[in-house]
Amino acid sequence: MPQQPTVLCIQDLSCVGRCSLAVVLPALAAMGLQPCALPTALLSTHTAFANPAVTDESDFITRALGHYDSLGLHFSCVYSGYLADAGQIATVQRAFSQSPDALKIVDPVMADHGKPYAAMTPPLRQAISQLCSQADMIVPNATEALLLLKEAPDEHAWSETQMHARMDALMQRYPALQAAVVTGVQHTDGRFGNLCRSHGQTRFLPYHVIPQSYPGTGDLFAAVFTGALLRGQSVWDACRLSADFVALAVQRTAQSGADPRFGVCFEPLLYRLSPGFSG
Repeated sequence: MPQQPTVLCIQDLSCVGRCSLAVVLPALAAMGLQPCALPTALLSTHTAFANPAVTDESDFITRALGHYDSLGLHFSCVYSGYLADAGQIATVQRAFSQSPDALKIVDPVMADHGKPYAAMTPPLRQAISQLCSQADMIVPNATEALLLLKEAPDEHAWSETQMHARMDALMQRYPALQAAVVTGVQHTDGRFGNLCRSHGQTRFLPYHVIPQSYPGTGDLFAAVFTGALLRGQSVWDACRLSADFVALAVQRTAQSGADPRFGVCFEPLLYRLSPGFSG
């Protein structure tokens, strides 16, 4: 029996609300992988709720990586999400170096809807950009992609020419990348979709838009994308699977009338991610 791939997941854990590790761990496990959680922070709720209790776990993740190094542990994939400071970015870089053969995936969580998050200062955004330069694959949203390219972030639609030019520019800026996916791009023809770049090709993969926003959908997309790649799927197929799964979860949640602050009700759909599912 082949060894089960292991994924070191470095990001925060919210005890209430579906985002970050709360969606990443079950999604990867459902896909037949072994997710290994390395929480950068613990939150009583995610930030869609006011004034959560928060603990910084920077010291813990440093000691944990030292323990893994002493054990000679190596991971199939190192996947990072939200990081709170430059010290945590250095921790991810250490994780990369300790598992040199791992697939390195960075979700550069720092902005959305045309503007950076309040905590994402210019120096921190620059540090995240440096982390992207060491990744095999990155999964920014449209706003984050513009920041990585040092363009002014906005919510304007992208023309076909802009799509190809910006994906070319991302690959030139980060020459170590094998592939890149930019999520939540609006085409000038009105469609929304994900931009995928792999093997020198750029493709726009449209998806159906549901007029309701939920926290954590980007984390869920990135987790399913990571799992699909580790199962041997192409970047294109991984992107389609991730988008379809998120869209279905959003649709089901919107129909249920659930409080959007809790994120999407994806748990009843996890069977669709299992290696044996064909539906």
